Amino acid sequence: MSVAQGTGTYPAYIGNGRLLSAVDGGTALTTTRAFIAIPAGINSVIITPRNFATAVVAQVALNPFISVIKTNDAMGTAPADYSENAQDGAAGTLVTLSSLPTLANGGALYVGAEALFGGLMATVVAANSGGGTMAVTYWDGDSWANITPTDGTTNMAATGLITWTVPTDWAPVSLVTALNRIWAGLGTPKYWVRIATSAAYDASVTLSSLYAYNEYADALPEFPEGQVFQTAINRAQNGGNIQAATNDGTANLIVNGY
Repeated sequence: MSVAQGTGTYPAYIGNGRLLSAVDGGTALTTTRAFIAIPAGINSVIITPRNFATAVVAQVALNPFISVIKTNDAMGTAPADYSENAQDGAAGTLVTLSSLPTLANGGALYVGAEALFGGLMATVVAANSGGGTMAVTYWDGDSWANITPTDGTTNMAATGLITWTVPTDWAPVSLVTALNRIWAGLGTPKYWVRIATSAAYDASVTLSSLYAYNEYADALPEFPEGQVFQTAINRAQNGGNIQAATNDGTANLIVNGY
Protein backbone atom coordinates (compact mmCIF):
# COMPACT_ATOMS: atom_id res chain seq x y z
CA MET A 1 0.00 0.00 0.00
CA SER A 2 1.24 3.53 -0.70
CA VAL A 3 0.27 6.94 0.54
CA ALA A 4 0.48 10.15 -1.50
CA GLN A 5 2.66 12.76 0.20
CA GLY A 6 3.19 16.07 -1.56
CA THR A 7 4.47 15.41 -5.07
CA GLY A 8 5.84 11.93 -4.35
CA THR A 9 4.52 8.51 -3.43
CA TYR A 10 6.05 6.66 -0.50
CA PRO A 11 5.54 3.08 0.70
CA ALA A 12 3.83 2.82 4.06
CA TYR A 13 1.48 0.61 6.04
CA ILE A 14 -1.22 2.86 7.42
CA GLY A 15 -2.67 0.17 9.68
CA ASN A 16 0.63 -0.07 11.54
CA GLY A 17 1.30 3.65 11.61
CA ARG A 18 1.47 5.78 14.72
CA LEU A 19 1.77 9.47 15.48
CA LEU A 20 5.10 10.33 17.10
CA SER A 21 4.63 14.10 17.36
CA ALA A 22 1.99 15.93 19.40
CA VAL A 23 -1.63 15.38 18.39
CA ASP A 24 -3.77 17.83 16.41
CA GLY A 25 -1.16 19.43 14.20
CA GLY A 26 2.29 18.39 15.33
CA THR A 27 4.89 19.23 17.94
CA ALA A 28 5.29 22.97 18.51
CA LEU A 29 8.68 24.28 17.38
CA THR A 30 10.58 27.39 18.42
CA THR A 31 14.26 28.31 18.26
CA THR A 32 14.69 26.12 21.38
CA ARG A 33 15.33 22.54 20.33
CA ALA A 34 12.51 20.01 20.69
CA PHE A 35 13.09 16.26 20.88
CA ILE A 36 10.64 13.61 19.64
CA ALA A 37 11.15 9.97 20.63
CA ILE A 38 11.37 7.21 18.02
CA PRO A 39 10.07 4.14 19.88
CA ALA A 40 11.21 0.59 19.21
CA GLY A 41 9.59 -1.02 16.16
CA ILE A 42 9.48 2.08 13.96
CA ASN A 43 10.92 1.26 10.52
CA SER A 44 10.37 4.60 8.77
CA VAL A 45 9.20 8.13 9.52
CA ILE A 46 7.46 10.79 7.48
CA ILE A 47 8.19 14.35 8.64
CA THR A 48 6.19 17.42 7.62
CA PRO A 49 6.98 20.97 8.84
CA ARG A 50 3.97 23.30 8.79
CA ASN A 51 2.27 26.35 10.24
CA PHE A 52 5.26 28.68 9.97
CA ALA A 53 5.04 32.06 11.74
CA THR A 54 8.14 34.19 11.02
CA ALA A 55 10.14 30.98 10.63
CA VAL A 56 11.81 30.44 7.26
CA VAL A 57 12.96 26.86 7.82
CA ALA A 58 12.72 24.03 10.31
CA GLN A 59 16.07 22.53 11.27
CA VAL A 60 15.63 18.78 11.67
CA ALA A 61 17.98 15.89 12.43
CA LEU A 62 17.58 12.23 13.36
CA ASN A 63 19.88 11.19 16.19
CA PRO A 64 21.20 7.76 17.12
CA PHE A 65 19.79 5.41 19.72
CA ILE A 66 21.99 5.50 22.80
CA SER A 67 22.86 2.84 25.35
CA VAL A 68 22.41 4.16 28.90
CA ILE A 69 24.23 2.05 31.49
CA LYS A 70 24.55 2.91 35.20
CA THR A 71 26.85 1.34 37.75
CA ASN A 72 27.19 2.03 41.46
CA ASP A 73 30.14 -0.32 42.01
CA ALA A 74 32.50 0.04 39.03
CA MET A 75 30.71 -2.80 37.20
CA GLY A 76 31.47 -5.23 40.02
CA THR A 77 27.87 -6.44 39.67
CA ALA A 78 25.63 -6.32 36.61
CA PRO A 79 24.87 -2.67 35.76
CA ALA A 80 21.41 -1.20 35.23
CA ASP A 81 20.42 -0.73 31.58
CA TYR A 82 18.08 2.24 31.10
CA SER A 83 18.40 2.49 27.31
CA GLU A 84 14.74 1.81 26.52
CA ASN A 85 13.40 3.82 29.46
CA ALA A 86 15.46 6.80 28.34
CA GLN A 87 14.12 6.89 24.79
CA ASP A 88 10.62 5.39 24.67
CA GLY A 89 8.86 8.74 24.97
CA ALA A 90 6.84 7.57 28.00
CA ALA A 91 6.89 9.82 31.06
CA GLY A 92 6.35 6.91 33.44
CA THR A 93 9.46 4.90 32.54
CA LEU A 94 12.42 6.42 34.33
CA VAL A 95 16.19 6.54 34.32
CA THR A 96 17.03 6.15 38.01
CA LEU A 97 20.23 7.88 39.14
CA SER A 98 19.36 7.94 42.84
CA SER A 99 22.36 7.93 45.20
CA LEU A 100 24.84 7.66 42.33
CA PRO A 101 28.28 7.57 44.02
CA THR A 102 31.35 9.44 42.89
CA LEU A 103 33.63 7.79 40.35
CA ALA A 104 36.16 7.05 43.09
CA ASN A 105 33.43 5.11 44.90
CA GLY A 106 32.36 3.20 41.79
CA GLY A 107 29.58 5.38 40.39
CA ALA A 108 29.25 6.30 36.72
CA LEU A 109 26.75 6.63 33.90
CA TYR A 110 28.02 5.26 30.58
CA VAL A 111 26.28 6.52 27.45
CA GLY A 112 27.23 5.19 24.03
CA ALA A 113 26.06 5.10 20.42
CA GLU A 114 27.21 3.56 17.17
CA ALA A 115 27.24 7.04 15.62
CA LEU A 116 28.91 10.17 16.96
CA PHE A 117 26.82 12.50 19.11
CA GLY A 118 27.48 15.95 20.51
CA GLY A 119 25.74 15.78 23.84
CA LEU A 120 22.61 14.73 25.69
CA MET A 121 19.18 16.17 26.44
CA ALA A 122 18.08 15.23 29.95
CA THR A 123 14.52 15.65 31.20
CA VAL A 124 14.79 15.69 34.98
CA VAL A 125 11.81 14.54 37.07
CA ALA A 126 13.36 14.32 40.55
CA ALA A 127 16.25 16.77 40.74
CA ASN A 128 19.64 16.34 42.33
CA SER A 129 20.10 18.95 45.05
CA GLY A 130 23.31 17.46 46.42
CA GLY A 131 25.53 19.86 44.49
CA GLY A 132 28.77 18.70 42.97
CA THR A 133 29.86 19.06 39.37
CA MET A 134 29.63 16.78 36.36
CA ALA A 135 32.70 15.33 34.69
CA VAL A 136 32.54 13.82 31.19
CA THR A 137 35.23 11.61 29.68
CA TYR A 138 35.42 9.77 26.36
CA TRP A 139 37.42 6.83 25.02
CA ASP A 140 40.35 8.11 22.93
CA GLY A 141 41.50 4.68 21.77
CA ASP A 142 43.63 3.96 24.81
CA SER A 143 42.02 5.47 27.90
CA TRP A 144 39.34 7.80 29.24
CA ALA A 145 40.15 11.41 28.31
CA ASN A 146 38.48 14.61 29.49
CA ILE A 147 35.77 16.48 27.63
CA THR A 148 34.81 19.95 28.85
CA PRO A 149 31.00 19.84 28.87
CA THR A 150 28.56 22.70 28.87
CA ASP A 151 26.22 21.35 31.51
CA GLY A 152 22.78 22.93 31.24
CA THR A 153 21.46 20.57 33.93
CA THR A 154 23.86 21.79 36.66
CA ASN A 155 24.68 18.18 37.52
CA MET A 156 21.13 16.88 37.02
CA ALA A 157 19.54 19.62 39.11
CA ALA A 158 17.27 20.70 36.23
CA THR A 159 16.15 19.71 32.75
CA GLY A 160 18.63 20.80 30.11
CA LEU A 161 21.28 20.07 27.52
CA ILE A 162 24.73 18.67 28.22
CA THR A 163 26.90 19.43 25.19
CA TRP A 164 30.52 19.08 24.15
CA THR A 165 32.75 19.50 21.13
CA VAL A 166 33.04 16.10 19.46
CA PRO A 167 36.68 14.98 19.88
CA THR A 168 38.60 14.15 16.73
CA ASP A 169 40.18 11.11 18.41
CA TRP A 170 36.98 9.69 19.88
CA ALA A 171 37.20 5.95 19.17
CA PRO A 172 34.55 3.24 19.32
CA VAL A 173 35.18 0.56 21.94
CA SER A 174 33.22 -2.12 23.75
CA LEU A 175 32.84 -1.64 27.48
CA VAL A 176 34.04 -5.21 27.87
CA THR A 177 37.39 -4.03 26.48
CA ALA A 178 37.47 -0.61 28.14
CA LEU A 179 36.48 -1.82 31.62
CA ASN A 180 37.54 -5.46 31.55
CA ARG A 181 34.05 -6.48 32.64
CA ILE A 182 31.84 -9.03 30.91
CA TRP A 183 28.14 -8.26 31.21
CA ALA A 184 25.35 -8.71 28.69
CA GLY A 185 25.01 -5.81 26.27
CA LEU A 186 28.47 -4.33 26.77
CA GLY A 187 30.29 -6.08 23.92
CA THR A 188 29.27 -3.93 20.94
CA PRO A 189 31.82 -1.23 20.05
CA LYS A 190 30.30 2.22 20.47
CA TYR A 191 31.33 5.81 21.02
CA TRP A 192 31.12 5.94 24.80
CA VAL A 193 31.17 8.79 27.27
CA ARG A 194 31.45 8.31 31.01
CA ILE A 195 29.50 10.75 33.16
CA ALA A 196 30.55 11.10 36.78
CA THR A 197 29.74 13.37 39.70
CA SER A 198 32.08 15.00 42.21
CA ALA A 199 29.50 14.54 45.00
CA ALA A 200 27.06 11.67 45.44
CA TYR A 201 23.56 12.29 44.11
CA ASP A 202 20.51 12.66 46.33
CA ALA A 203 18.54 9.60 47.38
CA SER A 204 15.97 10.32 44.67
CA VAL A 205 17.19 11.50 41.26
CA THR A 206 15.28 10.42 38.17
CA LEU A 207 14.98 11.34 34.50
CA SER A 208 11.99 10.68 32.25
CA SER A 209 14.17 10.81 29.12
CA LEU A 210 17.76 11.04 27.97
CA TYR A 211 18.31 11.67 24.26
CA ALA A 212 21.35 12.01 22.03
CA TYR A 213 22.09 15.53 20.78
CA ASN A 214 23.29 15.80 17.19
CA GLU A 215 27.03 15.99 16.55
CA TYR A 216 26.54 18.93 14.17
CA ALA A 217 24.81 21.09 16.79
CA ASP A 218 23.10 23.89 14.82
CA ALA A 219 24.34 22.97 11.32
CA LEU A 220 21.35 20.70 10.71
CA PRO A 221 19.36 19.98 7.53
CA GLU A 222 16.81 22.69 6.80
CA PHE A 223 13.27 22.18 5.52
CA PRO A 224 10.88 24.87 4.25
CA GLU A 225 7.22 24.83 5.17
CA GLY A 226 5.34 21.89 3.64
CA GLN A 227 8.38 19.94 2.45
CA VAL A 228 7.73 16.28 3.19
CA PHE A 229 10.66 14.07 4.13
CA GLN A 230 10.63 10.31 4.56
CA THR A 231 13.49 8.10 5.66
CA ALA A 232 14.05 4.54 6.76
CA ILE A 233 15.04 4.04 10.40
CA ASN A 234 18.21 2.24 11.34
CA ARG A 235 17.85 2.33 15.10
CA ALA A 236 21.57 2.39 15.88
CA GLN A 237 22.30 5.22 13.44
CA ASN A 238 19.20 7.43 13.36
CA GLY A 239 16.53 5.76 15.48
CA GLY A 240 16.84 7.41 18.88
CA ASN A 241 15.06 10.72 18.49
CA ILE A 242 14.20 13.57 16.16
CA GLN A 243 15.76 16.92 17.08
CA ALA A 244 14.05 20.00 15.64
CA ALA A 245 13.89 23.78 15.95
CA THR A 246 13.06 26.82 13.84
CA ASN A 247 15.55 29.39 12.61
CA ASP A 248 13.16 32.06 13.94
CA GLY A 249 9.59 32.35 15.15
CA THR A 250 7.45 29.26 15.46
CA ALA A 251 6.19 26.26 13.49
CA ASN A 252 4.86 22.74 13.96
CA LEU A 253 6.38 19.40 13.02
CA ILE A 254 4.21 16.40 12.19
CA VAL A 255 6.02 13.07 12.51
CA ASN A 256 4.30 9.85 11.51
CA GLY A 257 6.05 6.54 12.17
CA TYR A 258 5.55 3.18 10.46
